[in-house]
Amino acid sequence: FLAAFITSGLAVQMKNSAKRAAQTAYRTKILLDTNQLVQKEKNKKGIIDVTCHQLMKLLNKDIIFYPVDELNLQNPIVFSIDDSKDIEKCINNNETAVATWVYKNNKHAGATTHTLGNAKCLYLALRVNENVYGVVGIRIKNKPLDPFEHSIVLSILGDAAMALEKEQVIREKSKADLIAKNEQLRANLLRSISHDLRTPLTSISGSAGILLSSSDTLDEKNKKQLYTDIYDDSLWLINLVENLLSVTRIEDGTMQLNMTTELIEEVVHEALQHISRQGREHHIQVQQDNEFILVKMDTRLMIQVIINLIDNGRKAMANGGHIYVQTT
Repeated sequence: FLAAFITSGLAVQMKNSAKRAAQTAYRTKILLDTNQLVQKEKNKKGIIDVTCHQLMKLLNKDIIFYPVDELNLQNPIVFSIDDSKDIEKCINNNETAVATWVYKNNKHAGATTHTLGNAKCLYLALRVNENVYGVVGIRIKNKPLDPFEHSIVLSILGDAAMALEKEQVIREKSKADLIAKNEQLRANLLRSISHDLRTPLTSISGSAGILLSSSDTLDEKNKKQLYTDIYDDSLWLINLVENLLSVTRIEDGTMQLNMTTELIEEVVHEALQHISRQGREHHIQVQQDNEFILVKMDTRLMIQVIINLIDNGRKAMANGGHIYVQTT
């Protein structure tokens, strides 16, 4: 009897030890898998999904995640093991208040703790040093976490917090790079505008100065040429201002398109009428495969596009070059 009793006791111990070893191996595998999976994710949502699903797999409990955005807790994301509506009992003002306390104090609280222990969930912060990147709630029910589970959970949350911090650094760096790029583009645009404005303004002021100082000595032909130069340069300035206004409207999303059906031949012809006199120093030839092509467009903007394209072609070649405008 004693031999049987001792043998059965040892068998039970061995069985329990094997079970604990299997559980330990399973939990360790989940921890390692979590580390690899969160490293593969490139965005915040993916990191949160992987972390919460791994916690559900480890604990077999419902998980509630409160993301942090702009230094505030956002609406909770629910991960339920059985998709039951019972988890909604954990989403109320009292539970949110506990999660907010955890976020602000960077400490654990809720069920099974001495802080706000009446909560239905145990709330833990995803943190790196003093920075909190989210709060996770674990619905405890009647089975608290054992010390080993608790340590595995903390390790998973640590990996997730590191991944969220990395994602935030990358996102902020991308924003900084974009701002720097926009500032560079703005600086280049200002330099280009300054140069483009200086040329016609100098011509206008020079022609106006000649008319003011020598109007009596100039014949009608020279006066008409000066008037024409002033008119052409003013049209060029108007076109430049229209370009800037269009760019501004496109960037802030206030561009209003006035779509009408027009003959493309007439649109090109009107655009050529607005070409500055510098453009007339080149040979502009229009080629049309069909004389009657109807296109639905914003006529004013399309004329502006054609003028800009021809003006860019003019700047890229010496005087006397050929510019072809083809419509098909």
